[in-house]
Amino acid sequence: MTGGAILRVVGGVLLVLALAGCTGSSLKLASASATTPYRGTAGEAATDPGNADYGVTPDPSMPITIATPRLDPNHTYSLPELINIAQLSNPATQAAWQRAREAAAATGIAEGAYLPIISADVLAGYAVTSNTAPGINTALVSVPDGTITTSGMQAVPSLAVKWLLFDFGARDAALATAQQVSFAANVGFNGTHQKLIYDVSNAYFQYSAARAQSRIDRAALDNARVVLEAAQARLDQGVATTMEVAQAKQQVAQAEFDLTGATGRERSTYAMLLGAMGVSPTITIKVQDISGKPLPRQVPDNLDQMIVASLQRRPDVQAAFAQMKASEQGIAAARAEFLPRIALTGTINRTIGSYSIHDTRFDSTASLDVNQPNAAVLLGVTVPIFDGGMRDARMEAAVAAASASQQDFARLQSTAAQEIVVAYDVLRTSLSANAAATELVNAARTNYEAALDYYKNGLGTLADISVTQTGLLKAQYAQAQARSDAFVAAATLAFATGTLTSANSF
Repeated sequence: MTGGAILRVVGGVLLVLALAGCTGSSLKLASASATTPYRGTAGEAATDPGNADYGVTPDPSMPITIATPRLDPNHTYSLPELINIAQLSNPATQAAWQRAREAAAATGIAEGAYLPIISADVLAGYAVTSNTAPGINTALVSVPDGTITTSGMQAVPSLAVKWLLFDFGARDAALATAQQVSFAANVGFNGTHQKLIYDVSNAYFQYSAARAQSRIDRAALDNARVVLEAAQARLDQGVATTMEVAQAKQQVAQAEFDLTGATGRERSTYAMLLGAMGVSPTITIKVQDISGKPLPRQVPDNLDQMIVASLQRRPDVQAAFAQMKASEQGIAAARAEFLPRIALTGTINRTIGSYSIHDTRFDSTASLDVNQPNAAVLLGVTVPIFDGGMRDARMEAAVAAASASQQDFARLQSTAAQEIVVAYDVLRTSLSANAAATELVNAARTNYEAALDYYKNGLGTLADISVTQTGLLKAQYAQAQARSDAFVAAATLAFATGTLTSANSF
């Protein structure tokens, strides 16, 4: 073995050892044990904090991008205005738009497969070649075997063109798949906006219901205080007992407790509204009340017709249908792998070099300059013969994926139809419940006012007031909840039928 060969072997061994050392040192990036907290930065060895604190070091370089839209503190925002703010602020819509753009770009990639690929390369460097030359043995000359060594600098600029002419539909299938995926992403983008409109509307109606319950509890507290004043007045007149006054004070305390819980729920639903909008939970925004908003219209009668029309326009169903068609194109692409491909290849290059040629037989050296152009145009046919069953496996996978997409599409239609029916029934029930609750409130208010007048005039008891007040409170709660449920059910039905398409849907 020559000295150069030995050096190459030693160098290779040292390189392998160095790579092995790097692999081992990379484990230093993790904690020393399963009970050792991690401290460190990306790419640096982990350190042991010396305690059981598993906190994470704050990263001041991390951007915090919670949306804080500029709002008018004196303006009361309606539901369409809140939806518009959400569509501008919520990152979900921006992410869906970028995914749609990504899918559109993938279509461009598939279209590019129909065009030739042109590439330019330049190879330059120092080259050495050695060839054994036979000796010369004659009666006059005897030259032993030797070596001809050619060395020098060379450059080879080249231009290559490759054009796939025919592939039995593989590119067509790839383009059709990309187009269907792009369509699915685009309708998914619209679906993201519809979901955002629904989420904001739902949170808005829940917040409105909580505000209504707070108003009811405030009115109940005022009523309890009126009863307490009446009980105190009767006690001062000697027609009531201290027990009645104590009971009236208990009702005031209970009303104050109920109001505290209601205001807490109001704050929680307000935070839910801000969360649905995708804005900072610390901003303050005035929200319009729905007390004067008319209830949704009655639901349509032909439920079957509504289901069919709804499924045909729902973004998620359309996206699933597009995915199913895309998966069917996968079968065509897998089938094309069994067939030949015809491509045209052309190359143009030039070899430029300056070489030194040394012949050991004569111990002579010569110089050679080369500037040689080359060109070729070739038509190639690639015929797959054997690949260990990979094409068969791809075909089976494509068929299975297409079948699964068909079943997913059918399942989604069934689920969507169920959602429509449930929302339809809930809306119909909520409208009926609201009508019944309105009658109940009117009757309960009449009973309470009559009981209060009787008690003030010394004809009734505090127990009568307590019963009628509780009945009025429950009826008002039921009315507020039924009204909110009707709006939520209408929003749910509109979302389920694919008609909740803009901020002005309500």
